[in-house]
Amino acid sequence: MQNKQRFSLILPVDITYLSAVKSYIAELAKTVHLKDKEIKLLNIGVEEAVTNVVEHAFLPEENKTFEVACEITTLEFKVIVKDKGLPFSPEAVEAFSPTKDSEGLQKSGLGFRLMKGCVDQLSFYNKGRGGKEVHLIKHLKHKHIDEYIASSEMQAYREPKSKVEDKISKTPFHIEFLTPKYAIEISQCAYRTYGYSYLMENIYYPKRLIGMAESGELISALAIRDGEPMVMAHVALERFGYKQNIPEVGMAFTIPEFRGQGCMKRITSAMLEKAKSLHIKGVFAKGVTTHPYSQKALIKNGFKSSGILIGISPPKHFKKIKSSQSQRESLVIFYKSLDKTNPPSIYIPSHHQAMINKIYRNLAFEIDINIHSKPTHSSELLQSELVLDLKELNHLANIFVFNPSTHFIEEIKQKLENLCQKKIETINIYLDLCNVDISEYVEGLEEIGFFFAGILPANERQFLILQFLNHIPIDYNKIVTASEFTKELLAYVKQQDVSKI
Repeated sequence: MQNKQRFSLILPVDITYLSAVKSYIAELAKTVHLKDKEIKLLNIGVEEAVTNVVEHAFLPEENKTFEVACEITTLEFKVIVKDKGLPFSPEAVEAFSPTKDSEGLQKSGLGFRLMKGCVDQLSFYNKGRGGKEVHLIKHLKHKHIDEYIASSEMQAYREPKSKVEDKISKTPFHIEFLTPKYAIEISQCAYRTYGYSYLMENIYYPKRLIGMAESGELISALAIRDGEPMVMAHVALERFGYKQNIPEVGMAFTIPEFRGQGCMKRITSAMLEKAKSLHIKGVFAKGVTTHPYSQKALIKNGFKSSGILIGISPPKHFKKIKSSQSQRESLVIFYKSLDKTNPPSIYIPSHHQAMINKIYRNLAFEIDINIHSKPTHSSELLQSELVLDLKELNHLANIFVFNPSTHFIEEIKQKLENLCQKKIETINIYLDLCNVDISEYVEGLEEIGFFFAGILPANERQFLILQFLNHIPIDYNKIVTASEFTKELLAYVKQQDVSKI
């Protein structure tokens, strides 16, 4: 995919190069039309990140280098400060308090707060032997859909009156892939379908959709009514961020008056054929559980369920419309293989063996499953290799774990405490089962409140999903499933959830 430009500097660990770094970033930021104030704030954050590396990442006698990279995509301008120095845990940084600072009691935290306040998103990545990275991100400006459309045209769709299947009038339609003339309509339809609750917020920005489609980050298929053209249904394959390697089918909706006409099945088939032509091995999708429609559409297209994410997104809320949904939305994970390549060998915890075997049988995977029986404790890492994907607006965090350190459980405890203090409501941890040592930590994670949620097949990797709910009441009776296996899986997840009501 031609979706990213990357520019990089390799620098000695010396603060005298800071001015050159800031000038370099400023010139690149101007190419994407960031305003002078935005560039100044970004560079304040960069200055703090670089200073931390120079002053704290290496021992005085070490003659090392570090990297400052800029990545430009359709959506964002990102600065990455990378080093292979001493490990760092952002969760251990004390939250900045003006009161403590004025009294001389604040030991740290001001720099961290400065970095966070100067950018739209601040992320820290531990790469194990690959070092650590600080990502400072500025989102590129695009108009939200409510700046294009009058509020009178942004109300939630009304559900049509129930019809007998054979009396539904058929509307002729054809399939198209996304072009600029339909972008605003897609964003409008998404808003009227999901309100502000859809996790992938780019769907609300028409120009972002166009840019992502042009770059290959999005494969967007539409059902367009013949005669007087209008969008009847939409689905897309998301291929940005970590989803470049784990493509997700999402942004799916059918306007209520056009349900039951096969729109979603046809556009999903067209989108999957496009994915096959790009040699994508497999895709996953999430079906909502407040109704069965999206799950049934995925099942009709050959998707198989493999997990259930409990309380993963906020309830839907629309302007001037009272929501009838009283709890966070739970989603079913579905997977569809697009080629015959068998997944790699995996190592699983014995106490979940029966359900994991059932999941892979349901997926029709011929996979080499090994029971992890004897810990090897082979890791020499001081910090685990993992990625934290934090979505604060949705009170959601995803932690992808690739290589655990010798202190893995303590690291997760610290992250969990920090995330709960930030009022993150749902925390998902994805454990790479291809790593022989991962499974030995499952019981330790379950002891601190995580519970089994299923499997995420990710082509070259296979992830075991564990969840943590931060004092969220979930009524499992309100979770709707559309297949017998999903019902069995839900019962198992409920049994594992120690926080259930």
